[in-house]
Amino acid sequence: MQTSLPVLEDALRRAETRLTEKLGESITISLRSYLDERLIQKITAIDHEKFRSELWYSSEELMEKSLKKDFICLILHINGEPSAFLYGYDDEFDSHWFFLDEIATKQEGKGIGKVLIVLLLVYCFELDYTFVTLYTEDQDEKGRRLRAFYEHLGFTYMGTEPELGVVMKYKINEEELIKLYNRVMYSEGGPHPPYLRP
Repeated sequence: MQTSLPVLEDALRRAETRLTEKLGESITISLRSYLDERLIQKITAIDHEKFRSELWYSSEELMEKSLKKDFICLILHINGEPSAFLYGYDDEFDSHWFFLDEIATKQEGKGIGKVLIVLLLVYCFELDYTFVTLYTEDQDEKGRRLRAFYEHLGFTYMGTEPELGVVMKYKINEEELIKLYNRVMYSEGGPHPPYLRP
């Protein structure tokens, strides 16, 4: 079956619908190509709640990251309150690689992180990136199996760097990304997306 991914704007709307249905609360996702002080405050509030202090970035570091090529920040609100974010940008060492710098969500185990990552992958596909990379841990101090989480989404293990941690890579392939998109954005047994009718 020949299909194609939706454009990012349509994927964003589907993500909001999917999570609103799943969580039973009003979900909105905003996309930003820059950071200002207000957005940095939203990010750091979530960041400081979810991560240990040695992993926090300063406002200056976040502002510097937002100036990188193809920077994107997705912020998810639940009933108007910031609840999750993801941001990344072009890997300055290779123009075919995109770097997913950080993702955090207050509510875990609800599929929010998966949805944000899929949106990022759609964005990278639109910009013709070949790979998405990130650094993580096998398991964090709270027992979350982070490497396994990314592997479940199609990322592969590239090795462990002493200073950076576990290095993961996602090779962008349209056919595989469509499968991942449909798995994450549509419930099992639910309606087929309009561009994937059986």
